[in-house]
Amino acid sequence: MTTTIVHPSIENLQQFSDSFDIEKLLQSEGVLPWLLANGWNYDNESCLIANIVDESTSLDEVWESDEFDFKALPDGEIEKLNQIFEHFYL
Repeated sequence: MTTTIVHPSIENLQQFSDSFDIEKLLQSEGVLPWLLANGWNYDNESCLIANIVDESTSLDEVWESDEFDFKALPDGEIEKLNQIFEHFYL
């Protein structure tokens, strides 16, 4: 199985345009735009994941978080998250 991660863009975030200012979100250095562009819903779970990633200093720290059980996610979502996280920690 191959998973393709898309970069956040106005086109990739258009479905969420009623929820926030896309231009402002795209200026963010955080992971939330990446999650939304790659299929996560704009909800408490995606915001929690984004906060954990944005506050962590390593990939291991993210996966071992006490705040969210990343290992309980479906394999496809874990693979997507791995690819997105690599962008922030490599």
